[in-house]
Amino acid sequence: MLVGVGLVSAQPAPKPFDLPTALPPGPSTWLLGQSYGNTIGAFLRGDDWYSAGQRLHFGIDLSMPCGTPLVAVADGEVMFVDDMGFGAGPHNLLLRHAEAERVTLYGHLLERPLLVPGQHVQRGEVVGLSGDPDGTCDSRPHLHFEVRALNYFTAYNPVDYIEANWHALAAIGSFSYPMFQQDLENARRWLSLDDQPPVAFGGAALNRYAAPHPDLRHGAAPQVAPPLRSVAPPPPDSVWQFQPIAFSGCCANATWHPSDPGRILLIDGTPNQRATALAWTPSADNPISVMGQAPMPRLSADGSHQLVTANGQTTIRRLADNTEWTVAAGGVPPALNLDNTRLLWQVASQVTLPGEAAPLVEIWTSAADGSNPRQITAQPRAAAYWLDAHRVLVSSRTGIRTTLIIFDLANDDAFVLGVWDWLRELTIAPGGGRLMLYTVYAEDPAANGIHTITTQTGAQQQTLPWFGAWRWRDADSVYYLPFDPSAPLHTLAYYHIPTGESRLLTDPATQPFQVANGDWAVSPDGQQVVFWNAADLTTWLLTPTGR
Repeated sequence: MLVGVGLVSAQPAPKPFDLPTALPPGPSTWLLGQSYGNTIGAFLRGDDWYSAGQRLHFGIDLSMPCGTPLVAVADGEVMFVDDMGFGAGPHNLLLRHAEAERVTLYGHLLERPLLVPGQHVQRGEVVGLSGDPDGTCDSRPHLHFEVRALNYFTAYNPVDYIEANWHALAAIGSFSYPMFQQDLENARRWLSLDDQPPVAFGGAALNRYAAPHPDLRHGAAPQVAPPLRSVAPPPPDSVWQFQPIAFSGCCANATWHPSDPGRILLIDGTPNQRATALAWTPSADNPISVMGQAPMPRLSADGSHQLVTANGQTTIRRLADNTEWTVAAGGVPPALNLDNTRLLWQVASQVTLPGEAAPLVEIWTSAADGSNPRQITAQPRAAAYWLDAHRVLVSSRTGIRTTLIIFDLANDDAFVLGVWDWLRELTIAPGGGRLMLYTVYAEDPAANGIHTITTQTGAQQQTLPWFGAWRWRDADSVYYLPFDPSAPLHTLAYYHIPTGESRLLTDPATQPFQVANGDWAVSPDGQQVVFWNAADLTTWLLTPTGR
């Protein structure tokens, strides 16, 4: 067993700034929203929202309710109050920190700060209240925080300046996964929290990629629940082994082959060359095999079909006999259901900017060959999911409120599963019989946290006794990383939903590790975990003894 070898970085030098809020992070206070830099959101909306900042997100967003007190990250001098030349309305504040030779910007504030230029503030002093860029407090309430040069023309990564447990925050808090946009012509660049470049305001675009991955420019395929599986609980005496795999520094966003627990799928490449899709088989004598040019083809949930979308059409190949057919599916990538008999896709009717009305998203289905297409529904900010062979889950959001509706294509029935305010993340158990989600910022703190619900009429919601990042292990259990921003390392834990059994599987004292970027995945047999190690940005494998 490898213990502590390559799993923990050397102690870094202290950073000059504290977090801009004195409240501890959590579901009732604040969480990470959008990271700084080469985010997927910045790539998709760079020309609309971030054109002045080289198409990168030139600050960091901390999601929080309106009115959250904000504090000075260090001693400083007030430079500007509500100078909209810097953007980030409806109110902003800029502080100069002479010792660090940097300026900080607090954006999207609730009201004009009660400060004046030239006034001195002390570290930890309240300097403003968080707000919402749309001025509603139920649209996108968050703090947009920037670190700039003293001349204001360069923005830097706040992660490099603020003392915080960023990987713990990223594991549970990010608005999207993966977090950063990969360039298949430069496969390792700008993919971690702490390797993002400075932004020169007015400079040329840095992320106008011809070959992005994932490529969401024409929409995303609906998610599909993994096939049903049931796995025996991990033995109480099992010990988890840590094994580095792949090349040094490889690879962000490793995934498992959907039906082969012995194959890990990776993308890697050298600068200015098209990346390669790789399969890694840890148990083999020669573990690496080349699958071809990246990206690797998208596979159905059971791994039996390959789907490639290009030029507004999707080619589907049945791998057992290489039979191929082409479907239009609205010009966007569709998804096959669990028995590969039907397609599902989603078409956004328009692209809107912040503050505009929510766009309607049309949800469509057809036979697997594209015949008999029909629209299931059209909902604002909708996303569709295959639960199983015939049931579709549709998530629709208006303001802070998310409604979940289940459509049964077998009998054309539909029912509302539930309505939640401030729903942040939603995942589907293998087989589609359960959902897990988490909610934040309710007035009653007891209502915040992680909830699970079965996907049947009259299902009851169950709130879990822990908070953290999770991945489904089987239809009734998950692995999770307990959220503890005061702990420098992660711990892998197990939770069984029907019985409430919960236990830690690793000990940070003897098995120290930290997942980078919230980048980890469970094998299709529910037995192993692959993760991107924060210490060396290399893919590692966790396997229990006795497997």
